[in-house]
Amino acid sequence: MLNAKALGDNGFGTWDAVAKGIVAATDAGAKVINMILGGYSASSTVEAAVNYAWDKEAVLVAAAGNDNTTDMSYPAAYENVIAVGATDNNDQKASFSNYGDWVDIGAPGVGILSTAPDHSNRLWGRGVKYAYGSGTSMAMPFVAGVVGLVWATGACTANDCVRSAVESNVDTPSGLNGWWPGGGRLNACKAVGGTCP
Repeated sequence: MLNAKALGDNGFGTWDAVAKGIVAATDAGAKVINMILGGYSASSTVEAAVNYAWDKEAVLVAAAGNDNTTDMSYPAAYENVIAVGATDNNDQKASFSNYGDWVDIGAPGVGILSTAPDHSNRLWGRGVKYAYGSGTSMAMPFVAGVVGLVWATGACTANDCVRSAVESNVDTPSGLNGWWPGGGRLNACKAVGGTCP
């Protein structure tokens, strides 16, 4: 696992820094690149970095954004990135999730237990605690993790095969119909070719 920090501690940064992070991860041999960041302005620099990573057989995954809009969020909206929307526990589109024909897949993104900064530990400075969070940034890691599982099965030797395995082997609950193409919600078991209930 490799952590390429592209944004500052305040959560802001430049497209140039994001592109450098993508290239650095690619050059370090990353096969899965997940990006919990985005903005509504496109960047040719980032798109070139995305295409560079794709050409090196990486699979890129990004959060679609949390503004309940069809406006395209980048880098998720680039062709060579899997754009992830969020679903709730009723298999509906999460109320905040961006949507549209540029979103590729949905995954759980409401009330997800995760690590969070803990500033109450004054003895050690910064610590980590567990907290519930919601957002496409919570949904995206599920997809990135399944991408890694598909690579690990050895059934695919190319990134387009991995992407297809994840995007094609989904559940299609009626509540997602019309929000993004096919209304697919991630199914890890199906994606890795398992015997699923």
